[in-house]
Amino acid sequence: MIRLKTVKWKNFLATGNRFIEVELDQEPMMLVVGKNGAGKSTLIDAITFSLFGKPFKKINKGQLVNSVNEREMVTEIEFSVGTANWKVRRGIKPNLFEIYLNDNLVNQDAKSLDYQKYLEDKVLKLNFKSFTQIVVLGSASFVPFMQLTAHDRRIIIEDILDIGIFSVMRSLLKDRILTLREEMQELEYEIKILQEKILLQEKYIEEMKAESAQKRKSDLDKINETEKEINRLNEEIKHHQERVMVLMKSILDQDKVNIKSQELDKYRSQISKNLKKLNKDKKFFENNENCPTCEQEIGLVFKEGKLKVVVKNIDDMGSGLDKLENEIDKVYQRIGEIAKSNQEIQKEEMQINQKNSNVQAHNSFVTKLSSDLEEMQKEMKTDAIHVLTKELDESKSTRLKYVEQKFYYDILSTILNDTGIKTRIIRKYLPVINKHVNNYLKDMDFFVNFQLDENFQETIKSRHRDDFSYYSFSEGEKKRIDIALLLTWRDIASMRNSVNVNLLILDEIFDASLDQSGMDDLMKLFNFLKNTNLFVISHKLDILDDKFPAKITVEKVNNFSQFIFDE
Repeated sequence: MIRLKTVKWKNFLATGNRFIEVELDQEPMMLVVGKNGAGKSTLIDAITFSLFGKPFKKINKGQLVNSVNEREMVTEIEFSVGTANWKVRRGIKPNLFEIYLNDNLVNQDAKSLDYQKYLEDKVLKLNFKSFTQIVVLGSASFVPFMQLTAHDRRIIIEDILDIGIFSVMRSLLKDRILTLREEMQELEYEIKILQEKILLQEKYIEEMKAESAQKRKSDLDKINETEKEINRLNEEIKHHQERVMVLMKSILDQDKVNIKSQELDKYRSQISKNLKKLNKDKKFFENNENCPTCEQEIGLVFKEGKLKVVVKNIDDMGSGLDKLENEIDKVYQRIGEIAKSNQEIQKEEMQINQKNSNVQAHNSFVTKLSSDLEEMQKEMKTDAIHVLTKELDESKSTRLKYVEQKFYYDILSTILNDTGIKTRIIRKYLPVINKHVNNYLKDMDFFVNFQLDENFQETIKSRHRDDFSYYSFSEGEKKRIDIALLLTWRDIASMRNSVNVNLLILDEIFDASLDQSGMDDLMKLFNFLKNTNLFVISHKLDILDDKFPAKITVEKVNNFSQFIFDE
């Protein structure tokens, strides 16, 4: 049993920034009264928003936040299921969604939608629509069972009877059948392809047998000719390589020559520099009688002696420079020879590379021809046909398994259909449902015979066997039918242990459609409810005040709803 204990909220609809807390399980009957627009139904919206993330009224979630404070909207509900104590907290601005089990936060790794699914499927074991059908009646935004479509009626009853699992199973089965159908189509295509491959292989083998001898001889001739060309090219490559070796030996002194060339150029540069200086000195002594610095006369003997030495040095260096130039010419000649040899080496290597490329191309051609011959030989063997035939047999065997599987899926689909096992279970409970509805109608002094069939269509007859429909009755009479169905759903849910909730809320059902007699009948009925905490929302305090042991008065003060609890 789900025992709703407390609900509290702040900054929710017309509620201000202070928590309003309502105990849900303390009084067997509680009257919630106030003027129209005071915020009485906020209680219902706070409960449904806490449990299901949406209000009972058809308003956007953004409108739930108090329009004055505009932030920190929070609702919280505590309840127990068996021995486990649960608490759900939700909020907007900032967003909040937390589930606590025995004061411990439940893992929030999942997405919010999965988190809500966990709450509905694993904890509450009911959804918003089922909750509203067995807990709340009478709100203007609420759609009673009798005003739902046949499809929606079925969903409600399936949830209450806890047979929705069959719909889930059917949905899963549909996916399985669809997958199986796709696999069977793919298998049929594979079988067709295998059959065509076998025919083509047989035809190909026959053709290959006719052509193989001639083609094999032609390919072998090409291979022999190509291999001869490869051998010829390899001989030429060997010749070029030998030529390269000879040339390489001829330029072993290349590094030494280059070094010697650099050294000789250095010496020539130095000698030229010295000659330039000596010639400058010679010109000086030849053209000057006095020292340009001190203006003293240069002695003739000193001047001739200097000139003699300078001239001798010039002659010696000139002679040495001539010898050096001869040596440099020889080195440059050798450098030219080496350069020529390097050019020859490059030419030979280009020939080698070109012929190696030709050899590689010829080898590739031979490899391809050899591969073609091998492939031809393989294709001519009947092993390929044996493999294909084996694959075909396996595919046909799989097809038989698929056909058998589909046969059982079809049977199971028929069982899980709306007209199958679910209808059988519903058919079993229909007499019980109808009996409970009629008993409750009798308790409210509404003497008609109400029957729901397996298609969830009603048949209503009077004592005189006159036929009626739900919409042919007055609003007060329709309300009696709605209440009878609501209480019946609670009974059936309790019997099935699918949904059993202590809370029952009647929103303004006493205010419009029920006369005094109807009110008295209802109050008698409510006094016999067991394990139920009844909340009646109304603005008729004068009529209902003395009928309830506890009361909450809702007032609007400075545009904020306030809940005043009787002490």
